[in-house]
Amino acid sequence: MSSIIWFDKQGDIINWESQCLPIGNGYLGASMFGGVRRERIVLNEKSLWAGGPCKNRPDYRGGNKRERYKYVAEVQNLLAEGDYESAVKLLPELTGDGDFGAYQLLCDAVFDFDIPDGEPDDYIRKLDLDKSLYSCEFTLGGVRYLREAFASYPDRVIAFRFSCGEKISFTLKLEKTHPSRIFAEDDTLVYNGTVEDNGMRFDARFKVVTDGGLEISAEGISVHDSSETVIYFTAATDYEMKYPTYRSGIDPETITVPIINKAVEKGWEQLYNTHYADYCALYDRVTLKINDELADLPADKLLDAYRNGSRTAMNRLETLYFQYGRYLLISSSRDGALPANLQGVWNESNTPPWCCDYHINVNLQMNYWGAYNTNLAETAIPLIDFLDSLREPGRVTAAEYYNIVSNESNPENGWTAHTQCSPFGWTAPGWEFYWGWSTAAVAWLMQNIWEHYEFMGDIKTLRERIFPIMRESVRFYTQWLRYDGKQDRLVSTPTYSPEHGPVTVGNTYEQSLIEQLFIDFLAASRELSEDGELQNRVREMLPKLKPYHVGKTGLLKEWFEEDEPDFDHSQVQKNHRHLSHLMGLYPGKRITAAIPEAMNAAIMSMNDRGDESTGWARAHRLNLWARTGDGERSYKLLRGLLGDCTFDNLWDFHPPFQIDGNFGGSAGIAEMLLQSHERVIRVLPAVPSEWQSGAFTGLCARGGFVVDAEWENGAVTSLSVTSKNGGECTVTFPITNGVKALKLSLGENGGGSWKRED
Repeated sequence: MSSIIWFDKQGDIINWESQCLPIGNGYLGASMFGGVRRERIVLNEKSLWAGGPCKNRPDYRGGNKRERYKYVAEVQNLLAEGDYESAVKLLPELTGDGDFGAYQLLCDAVFDFDIPDGEPDDYIRKLDLDKSLYSCEFTLGGVRYLREAFASYPDRVIAFRFSCGEKISFTLKLEKTHPSRIFAEDDTLVYNGTVEDNGMRFDARFKVVTDGGLEISAEGISVHDSSETVIYFTAATDYEMKYPTYRSGIDPETITVPIINKAVEKGWEQLYNTHYADYCALYDRVTLKINDELADLPADKLLDAYRNGSRTAMNRLETLYFQYGRYLLISSSRDGALPANLQGVWNESNTPPWCCDYHINVNLQMNYWGAYNTNLAETAIPLIDFLDSLREPGRVTAAEYYNIVSNESNPENGWTAHTQCSPFGWTAPGWEFYWGWSTAAVAWLMQNIWEHYEFMGDIKTLRERIFPIMRESVRFYTQWLRYDGKQDRLVSTPTYSPEHGPVTVGNTYEQSLIEQLFIDFLAASRELSEDGELQNRVREMLPKLKPYHVGKTGLLKEWFEEDEPDFDHSQVQKNHRHLSHLMGLYPGKRITAAIPEAMNAAIMSMNDRGDESTGWARAHRLNLWARTGDGERSYKLLRGLLGDCTFDNLWDFHPPFQIDGNFGGSAGIAEMLLQSHERVIRVLPAVPSEWQSGAFTGLCARGGFVVDAEWENGAVTSLSVTSKNGGECTVTFPITNGVKALKLSLGENGGGSWKRED
């Protein structure tokens, strides 16, 4: 059965986050509602942001206040002395300046169609994930109407086609626009202007090809008596991911004009064929089937049936949600564009929640958890580029808040960033300490980019793009850590566990993330035979971090001091959404069944924290439980994510809409099916009893291995492993009577297989 999200009724054009269906190509996004007489299409260009350097902010410094390191040192000393009250009073000095900006809506394109009154028959609007094609189709007055759209990455354009059995007339007007000129250039509506806050220039073009009459003016587009009209849309800004100006100096018109002209020259069919080939080269790598019977229902009814326990709805929705996460990642993160933000590329507001930013205390990381195991490594290249772009502004933050200085003689001496980042190099702490301070957030992001090498084995990318970012981050942490005699370990201080609890010394969140970074750096430097001096320094410091400690209650401690009598428990939220002290279980690799004390403490901690939470937090819990090998609990979290935290259009809600829950949920399903973090490939490591039979193809394991498997009654019946780079692997998988281990030695692009003999 095809993977299609569909509805048998129009979407409410007011309720964007729950009703729209999205398409995108990494640069551009469009979301549609399927209105019969009036259609609203929300349009986005991902680099269109308020904030950053401009005439209004000639002294922009990425939020960094000057010489904050003096206050940081004072807070450290007060915490070391046990003077918590005095330390807390100084925390407002450890913040950024608050002039952050936000991701912007480009505009709404509002279509009004001149069609007869009455209710449509045979209405269907759908997003075909297999084809990466949106369509809306209905019959009215005996006439069949079809509206289609797709977003092409190779041609950097979105195309809309309106066709019907007879003739139709309609108008297009732009609403919610920025200060601009809207005018006609022959067959093209041009929307050219600036963001009021920062003067960022943009140019958007709607070029019309129709068999009917056409009028274009500042008021918009009017099409008369057409049986088929195609509108080609593209947009660009003068943004450039380059510190410190973040402007290319290029008129965006020089980008959009050749793009739109080329699109028209190719035409709808050729343009779609190019788009389809590009998209399928990524999307078709992975298939997933769970059980046999599948419900084919509109998305809202499918969710209702799922919540009511329908077995066929469960089979259908879980595989659909998995592929939807992959579709959204392909559509919102492509090489050359910015990475996926809190809403991917889609946004209906100029003041979106959390500025629709790059939150790096879980959200940006979660966006890319499924990039590698679901075989979409190319979609993570924008994240690598973005982190590289943060190094220069991050050195300013390192100097001003940590007194770690880069200069001409030592130009890459360390960089850092905190909870909230923007495309304009905002790396300072947030404007409130209690959510904005996160010294180890960059260490966490280093796991994401190191996984590129773990899964792909691409030594060139490791050497040229990944290792320089990691190495400079490691330099920062080696200078930042200080010895604490009370705890007898090296600590990061002050630390705050996102986003609750007291300010403490060396919390588990930061200690564990820095430890994982040090371990990964040593592995990377061994692969490249580089940086022996820094290797020695890291090797010396690593055992002194001691991140994990079990408390008196048997739980893994989130704060080292939490068993002490004067620990402030009043700020600890028992059922908090974040599980920041369990980074070593997932996405890290330090807490495993091989260390039962830590694993048992982590499991007790998860039970204590509970399963009820927001969308993204349930996705995080899903991945954590999958790592324990508990398929039933993993499945319970998946059921909760889909049943309680999913809009009708299958977008995740926090609330409000945050795309990380979609990405994390897709990654978690893959984690239930395949794991490779312990140097062994485990097939079906956390499959619940509800998934009695099924099959997958194309899931990836570390070491450059691609795995296909089929199973019945929880036992694998056939297995295939293909190597991208050659090498040996051990694969374990359940069979009818126990678990089988298969050792394979594979050449490059070679494969090995196993099949049950009945």
